[in-house]
Amino acid sequence: MQTSRLERLRLRLVEKEVEGLLLTQLDNIGYISGFTGSTAVALVTERAALFFVDSRYEVQAQAQCPEFEVRKVSDGLLVTAAKSAQEMGVRTLGFEQDYVTVRQHTDLGNECPDLTLMGLSGMVEDMRQVKDAGEIDLIRTACKIVDDTFAFILPRIKPGVRERDLALELDWRMRRLGAEKEGFDTIIASGCRSAMPHGKASEKIIEAGDFVTLDFGPRRQGYHADLTRTVVVGKATDEQRKVYHTVLEAQLKAIDALRPGVAGKAVDEVARNHIKGAGYGDYFGHGLGHGLGRAVHDGPTNSPKSEAILQAGVVTTIEPGIYIPDWGGVRIEDDCLITETGCEVLTHSPKELIEV
Repeated sequence: MQTSRLERLRLRLVEKEVEGLLLTQLDNIGYISGFTGSTAVALVTERAALFFVDSRYEVQAQAQCPEFEVRKVSDGLLVTAAKSAQEMGVRTLGFEQDYVTVRQHTDLGNECPDLTLMGLSGMVEDMRQVKDAGEIDLIRTACKIVDDTFAFILPRIKPGVRERDLALELDWRMRRLGAEKEGFDTIIASGCRSAMPHGKASEKIIEAGDFVTLDFGPRRQGYHADLTRTVVVGKATDEQRKVYHTVLEAQLKAIDALRPGVAGKAVDEVARNHIKGAGYGDYFGHGLGHGLGRAVHDGPTNSPKSEAILQAGVVTTIEPGIYIPDWGGVRIEDDCLITETGCEVLTHSPKELIEV
């Protein structure tokens, strides 16, 4: 029988020598409990699993969190959860230090003086990196939405169209196809703006000769997809072709290098060395990719500084780019599942140079 996520978390508490843990980050709470609401605090100890919500979410939590005892609280969820731990005899209580404010920490110390508070990082995030079969199916569904959306938007990219209008159509289409919402602010950057890696859609009008970079993705049942494609409006110049194919070749080489046991920085190096060899090394400034799951950036990363070792079950993006100021840029991104023998690309939108 498969060990539940809650039981796996309890094993981690033993490893860290803490008697209890307060969960406040919503993706972590959802991963452990199944909760999809917007406000909650969970308390996990060796024997207890308590779930604190206000009146808005009491019924929802009871339905979604069968492993937890749900408690309705009028206000002060975090302090109430900590007091409950103290009343149960917990002495060392962990909390998610990346998500608790200084004010909240001070309140915990003042209200629960008998507790030794221990800040912890990655308790649930590390568990989330390797996806189970159900999670992979949800990511596949999100990837299908993003591919179908690209097919929908491609014929609508033409001179005279405003970036912002194109983004609105794209976002609307993702929702029509089943997205809960956009996973992040849609990026549409044309012409010289395509040299901005995070160029959100603007009032700029797309013109003939522009590169147009589209980076977008849905959130579907709590899981994400993330796709980037770059197209040319009209006939591509020789320089546009050279830059585009350099990025595409770098991406294909990196995807080919993905397998269990490989370091994230080694995969990054494959793509980065190819781009450097083509003379564009100064124009690729960000990391090659990031984990994908309940969060758009779900760990681990593929970057020059990454110490992560990739494992089977990790879903990661591969997204090299070249960005030349006052000229334009190209990024190509796919979502890839690390398998026991290599990787499977989950996004299938065409990525040969498209002239629209």
